[in-house]
Amino acid sequence: MSHDSEQLHDEPDQWPHGTLSFTKLPEEWSRTETWKKMPLPEKPINGTLNSTTAVNGDHLFGYGTVKFEIVSVRIVRIEAGQKKHVAYTISIRKDGETPDPHPAVIERRYSDFLDLFLALRKEFPTLMSNVSFPRKVLIGNFGPVVIESRQKGFEMLLKHTTKNEKLSQSANLAAFLQNAEQQEAQAWMIQQRYDLAIPLLENAFRLLNKLYTDRHPYVIIALCRLVACCVADTKESHLGGRAEKFAELALRRFEAVSDADLLKYYIPLLQLCVHLWWTLGKDKQPLTNRLEDLKLRGIQVDGLPTLLEAMLEIKV
Repeated sequence: MSHDSEQLHDEPDQWPHGTLSFTKLPEEWSRTETWKKMPLPEKPINGTLNSTTAVNGDHLFGYGTVKFEIVSVRIVRIEAGQKKHVAYTISIRKDGETPDPHPAVIERRYSDFLDLFLALRKEFPTLMSNVSFPRKVLIGNFGPVVIESRQKGFEMLLKHTTKNEKLSQSANLAAFLQNAEQQEAQAWMIQQRYDLAIPLLENAFRLLNKLYTDRHPYVIIALCRLVACCVADTKESHLGGRAEKFAELALRRFEAVSDADLLKYYIPLLQLCVHLWWTLGKDKQPLTNRLEDLKLRGIQVDGLPTLLEAMLEIKV
């Protein structure tokens, strides 16, 4: 199966419960003003675009066009005495012959965009030489004219990253797109609040799956983290839905993985799936046979961290 067809079809048909939860307190949301569009890694782990991915213009990421769009803006007041700030909600779509039915959504503020711009300009001064960035202002940060101007500038910056392979593969861009959600999810995982980590991880996987190849390290690790959390959350709705679907997807993705840094997660994934299949009453024999075959080939199978433990060991 080619990357192009798998990108569209090799993922669960249904993504229950939406795509993202910002885990904000209700009263925090009540203290925001919103305009409707006036509208994990520190470095890639030996990951590159594969040979099926084009490298010209809008087709940089394979089939379909990646589009960044700021769909809403809100002024956030967190606590009394703290400075308010403007949060920009970014929709990331990958439209093919039909519109992307599952856009990913993240929220960033001015300082996040500024950090990305400065990092890319330092890393690729020539490629970024013609890119301008909205200036800071002393007065009027929360006025509609300033906000709309910044919104356009931020969209132009993100669009520029899709037009060059070096920019699109930058660890700085990957950090901008996923680190906030991955770090929040990691904190919830440590507290064993998997129900709060899952929506963040699902959204991060969706996003990365649009920008990178199916077996890119960012994508595989995000998928493994999501699977581990879905299984750890023992609610029946997850075991009967997302856990099984994402686990099956992870097993398929690993079939063609050759990166040694990723293969160390394969055995914990197999062991997790053996237990999950048993819980669901599915035939686990093919998975146990695969583990036995690996053991016969001299590969350590016993005494390894669980998939969840392995994911918690990864610095995000």
